[in-house]
Amino acid sequence: MQRPLLLVEDTDSDAEALLRVARKLPLSAPVVRVRDGESALDYLFQRGAYVDAPRPVLVLLDLNLPGIGGQEVLAQLKADPALRSLPVIIFSNSTEARDVSTAYAGGANSYLFKPSGATELQEAARALECFWFSAARLPGLEEPTG
Repeated sequence: MQRPLLLVEDTDSDAEALLRVARKLPLSAPVVRVRDGESALDYLFQRGAYVDAPRPVLVLLDLNLPGIGGQEVLAQLKADPALRSLPVIIFSNSTEARDVSTAYAGGANSYLFKPSGATELQEAARALECFWFSAARLPGLEEPTG
């Protein structure tokens, strides 16, 4: 099974817009969405309804989630030796310098502001796909050697 990109986003309109854009890209991974921090942790740690879920190749994480927030999801993910190398991109409406600094200090690999318009969202998604799925090498997706 192909490893998915895990989208952790509680706002339906933001998630639907991102999923619409993702369908138009040559994205090399399917997108799985969860709506809150608790579900994200269950998915990542393969608990409950997600016991058989494939490990994601990358996490796109909103900070402002109901219940367990994005910073706590990031902290728990990065504290686990088996998940620590999983790239996490914060995708948030927050432009607060404190949120950006805290996310990087917590181990986020990048921080993207949610664009307000469709064109800007498409450009951000294209840049994300180009870097993370074309230029970068993701853990667990290395080409076999020999």
